[in-house]
Amino acid sequence: MATPDADPDIRNLLELLPVPGEPGKERAVAELVRGKLRALGVPEDSMVFDTANRRSEIGGEVGNLVVRLDGRRGGARRLMSTHLDTVPGAVGSRPRLALDRVVNDAPGRCLGGDARAGCAALLAAARRLLELRGEHAPWTLVFFVQEEIGLVGARWLDLELLGLPRPALGFNFDGGPVREVTNRVIGAERLHVEVTGVAAHTMYTPRGISAAEVLCRAAAECMAAGWHGVVEKPEGKGLANLGVLRGGTGSNVVMPGLYALLEARSFDRAFRGRILEAWRAALGAAAERASAERPDAAGRAAVSFRPGPVYDPCDLPPGHPAVEAARAAIRSLGVEPVLVDDWGGQDSAWTTAHGIPSVGLGFGGCLAHSPEEYVDVPEFRLGCRLAAALAGSPADG
Repeated sequence: MATPDADPDIRNLLELLPVPGEPGKERAVAELVRGKLRALGVPEDSMVFDTANRRSEIGGEVGNLVVRLDGRRGGARRLMSTHLDTVPGAVGSRPRLALDRVVNDAPGRCLGGDARAGCAALLAAARRLLELRGEHAPWTLVFFVQEEIGLVGARWLDLELLGLPRPALGFNFDGGPVREVTNRVIGAERLHVEVTGVAAHTMYTPRGISAAEVLCRAAAECMAAGWHGVVEKPEGKGLANLGVLRGGTGSNVVMPGLYALLEARSFDRAFRGRILEAWRAALGAAAERASAERPDAAGRAAVSFRPGPVYDPCDLPPGHPAVEAARAAIRSLGVEPVLVDDWGGQDSAWTTAHGIPSVGLGFGGCLAHSPEEYVDVPEFRLGCRLAAALAGSPADG
């Protein structure tokens, strides 16, 4: 096996992985990527940040990094993308090349291969395009921000920066085995929940209403009724998760307020809404019951809701030009492609919604979002070869 110094793709991956970059804090990794592109020979005026961060509900240090490599050949422009951010659990990653894997020496932390391996794959594509010295079709590479909190960067992508003609097809690197072509991506919707209780000293508990009690009652009801985890009902199938809880002011105070973040996923938009409606109804009913049971409280419990990031499902048919182009590139590597569904979400959902039909492609990532995460080195190298093969292929669709 070649050493990291002899393999530019492995070297790029090992340099990208330890750079912190949770959603909203991607500037350092964006600048590292831009520096590597500059070192390859990408002109400074071909690289620009959009203002997606200014439209995000969390703000953020930087927007999407958009790179245009127009070339001299005609044909349709194509888009290649990945994301810069990692889950917060990857901050502190200490990557190490161990035989056929890149592993993490930081206990309890994620590696961050999702999607730093994708960033390395796009750098391989850029290197191939520069080697062609302009004898290629027009390409736009996009490194998205804030993917991990609901594809926020992709949602607010500035389409005016992509170049003319606009991309006709898209290829998003954010997955595992290189043989897999993701042509169906699930849709997701987040829901911010504020539960308001009534504060009281613990010794005067009947004068208070615990926001935690309201939330726990509603959650127990939804879980018992099958509205949490894998949700399977006669009218549809999806996923639901209560992912974030924050609240309370002290152990001796009846909890006066609680914040929760819910999400629902489904390939059916209507059923996704039905999942969230079940939670809204359960939370409202729990607040009413808690208020009725505390007639001596100095107020009533209440629940309010605010929509969070959302993206709709996308579904490209097997014969779509984007699917066929991905299959052809994978076959050129001696691998037989397979079509898969993605229940985790990808930026390709939003690029497709923007009018750029896109598929998801793999880069060898394994066990993402967990302390056991690793990058399969042979698959990663194959993913970089796939990105380069796509970059050098004729654009005829």
